[in-house]
Amino acid sequence: MSPSSHLQHRRTMRGTLSATAWLPAFLILLAATLHGNGSAAGERAVTGAQRQVLKVGPAQQYALPSQAARDARDGALVEIHSGTYEGDVAIWRQNDLTLRGVGERPHLRAAGQAAERKGIWVIKGNRVTVDNLEMSGARVPSHNGAAIRAEGEGLTIRNCHFHHNEMGLLTNPSPAGVVTIEDSEFDRNTTDTERHGRLGHNIYISQARSFILRNSYVHGARTGHQVKTRARHNEIRDNRIEDGDGWGSLLLDISEGGQAEVINNRFQQSARAGNRTAIGFAGESRDRSSPEHALRVEGNSFINEGGAATFVRNHTSAPALLRGNRLPARGVTALRGPGSVE
Repeated sequence: MSPSSHLQHRRTMRGTLSATAWLPAFLILLAATLHGNGSAAGERAVTGAQRQVLKVGPAQQYALPSQAARDARDGALVEIHSGTYEGDVAIWRQNDLTLRGVGERPHLRAAGQAAERKGIWVIKGNRVTVDNLEMSGARVPSHNGAAIRAEGEGLTIRNCHFHHNEMGLLTNPSPAGVVTIEDSEFDRNTTDTERHGRLGHNIYISQARSFILRNSYVHGARTGHQVKTRARHNEIRDNRIEDGDGWGSLLLDISEGGQAEVINNRFQQSARAGNRTAIGFAGESRDRSSPEHALRVEGNSFINEGGAATFVRNHTSAPALLRGNRLPARGVTALRGPGSVE
């Protein structure tokens, strides 16, 4: 199944709301839809004034996204029209921004440039949404050049494609931050580890309050992890997380534990993978006996193309719950560490 057909299939398979939850959930969905579609309500800044709208592209108000970044105010909507933006990098300092591609997905290609020697976009503002954009080619002297380096509190990435950077998404520590990624693809974000001694991950979430990854396709990292998160709360649902033609380490590294739900994902591990564990939980936690740790892994499938492998490695003393996962008949240990397998 292609990435686009996979994402469309997942959109059609989302669950039906219960009768008791319908009204509040509907109101939340309606508000999000109005905001996402640029309706009159969604186009208002938080101050109540008319929302600033900046248009980028050929024959538009601004030729380049970086020019709009200098003029945007808090709450602005920046519409980036289709095209390739070669070597244009930007720093976004404003809060409550929506940075949205218009039409066929615009492509920001680094071409040797990097904002603050960090990546294509450095987002310093809080509560920023990035929608319908493609970013590639970030390289920096420290070998962790990212499509987006997020330094603020609160980021949503939707319907984007980040590929062939040293990191796809790299976030700074933000203990109160929430990072949401949905309907997106991250692939081949990696660096030459043997040469530089650094790891490149497709997605690397530093300390955060919450990380949500939904309905996305993450694949092709080499040596590094496909997904690494240090968030306290993690929801990993309805994704494809695969080595593909890469040979990464863990497919999913929930490195500091906390509370995590890993539901209805497809995992695939290459025969060349350097780590024979698919999902690691709390391998870097300073307190593996904390009562805050909780892990549920349910309804996933795992394809193991190599030798003996472990599906879940639980490093805490808290029992993990594995239920209804589809694993190979031979060669895979479902769980190492405390917990139950149903």
